[in-house]
Amino acid sequence: MTEQGYLRKTLFALEVLDAVTLARVSQGLKVVAEGLQHRPYVNASGLFVWLKEDRAPLRRITVDPGALPYQRVAIPAAEVDPRLTTIELSPGLNYPFARGITGLRGTLVESRTTRVPVSDAEVHLRWLDEDGTTWREAPTRSRTTSHGDFVTIARLAPTQVPRVDANGALTVRLRARLGTGERGSADLRLLQGRVADPSTFPQGPDALTFAWDELQP
Repeated sequence: MTEQGYLRKTLFALEVLDAVTLARVSQGLKVVAEGLQHRPYVNASGLFVWLKEDRAPLRRITVDPGALPYQRVAIPAAEVDPRLTTIELSPGLNYPFARGITGLRGTLVESRTTRVPVSDAEVHLRWLDEDGTTWREAPTRSRTTSHGDFVTIARLAPTQVPRVDANGALTVRLRARLGTGERGSADLRLLQGRVADPSTFPQGPDALTFAWDELQP
């Protein structure tokens, strides 16, 4: 009876995950439900919980990572589940990646001639399955900074197996979404278990600068 009474007092809950490790994050974040009167509290399981009130004014939920190495995220009210919503915080440029994570740091510009950065574009990776023909979408979506910089990863489920060449590299493609348009890069080879950096990338730093006008649908 106590648990049922507790549940009746709850409006909804939010689970915040680290997109790299999938561990829950509950400390150091500023979580706001715009339009609601009450702030959330963090329960013993690390969930952000809002108590009962009129849900109608809810506009969106924002998660500000503050000094933590994540990107800010916002979800509209329509995507908030009546009971539990789970969101993932994409890694920021200063995320301390452990060995075993495959990804890349890069820059998105309008063109190689102007070098004008493309800001607030959504980027993610596609990776080639072991069958050599099927492209899989990595679930982690990142956004470019005001300078066009980004870091994004190819997180695989335990049952997924990528095609790996003799050098231990995956074949990936960068996908970028700007407004309603989405484009992609040519094939890239990323060493499995490492986050490629322009300063150390074998093909040279310019290989990780992507020009929007060169990307293909």
